[in-house]
Amino acid sequence: MGRDIAASLKNLVGGELSGYTELLVESRREAVARMIAQAEELHANAIVNVRFATSSITAGAAELYAYGTAVVAVPDTPAEA
Repeated sequence: MGRDIAASLKNLVGGELSGYTELLVESRREAVARMIAQAEELHANAIVNVRFATSSITAGAAELYAYGTAVVAVPDTPAEA
C-alpha cells in the first residue's frame, strides 16, 4: 500500500516509479524461470524468439507475459573438404 501511495505522488511530478520497476524486474525473472522449466520438460536446450508483453487487468493490476519457442539446438559441424 505504501508503494502505491509513493508511486501516485511520484507520478504527479514525473520520473521513474522505482517500486514498480523492481516489481517488473522480479516478475520478468519469474516468467523466464517458468519458461525455462517448461522448455526443460520438453527436453529443449534453448529458447528462441523470446518476447515480453504486459497488459492491464484492472486498475492497479497488470500481468506480464513471457513467451518463446523451445528448441533443441545442435551445433554446426564443419563441412568436410
